[in-house]
Amino acid sequence: MPATTRIAIALAVVLFAAPSALAGEPPKQGAPSAGAAQQEKCEHGVQKALCARCNPKLAAVYRAKGDWCKEHERPESQCVPCHPELAKKGIK
Repeated sequence: MPATTRIAIALAVVLFAAPSALAGEPPKQGAPSAGAAQQEKCEHGVQKALCARCNPKLAAVYRAKGDWCKEHERPESQCVPCHPELAKKGIK
């Protein structure tokens, strides 16, 4: 299996298993920390590992999940123009 396929599968598992991570929400209290690299936010206010604008290859994973805003070319779960309430969470 090509490395890109394995990466896409792994990302899909993460995205389906952690929907709160898509919106940049911090882990719930008592939940184990996923590590500093995964928790670090990018310039868009989203976890770097989950930002489709920083990592354009993730777009296919979000599209496959049905989480995509065609108008603004970003995941719907990270689309502040469509969901202004996300700005309160620090998403840009």
